Amino acid sequence: MSSLTRCLPSITVAFASALCACGPALAGDSAASCEPMGFVQKRVVEKAQVGVEALRNYVEITRGIHALDMKAIAASLDSWVSSARCAGLVADEEMLRQVVVAVATTR
Repeated sequence: MSSLTRCLPSITVAFASALCACGPALAGDSAASCEPMGFVQKRVVEKAQVGVEALRNYVEITRGIHALDMKAIAASLDSWVSSARCAGLVADEEMLRQVVVAVATTR
């Protein structure tokens, strides 16, 4: 009995620390369900948050590097914005809605 009373505090500490270790893993499950974004997709969404002209300028400047054009972006921008929204990278929802509509009409 005395050995049990000596071990009980250490068992309690071990159980509490195991619970603390599982907390961050369980909290990260919602972020893990987001679709991963590449560097180019993140930059396109960042520029789209600034506006249509900023997005067009970025596409024009990096056309030779990333091989993007506005038609390719128009086809993918909705899914990229959804992924960015899931990852918490979207700051200005209204500007993104306007840019998505403007880019979609350039198809």
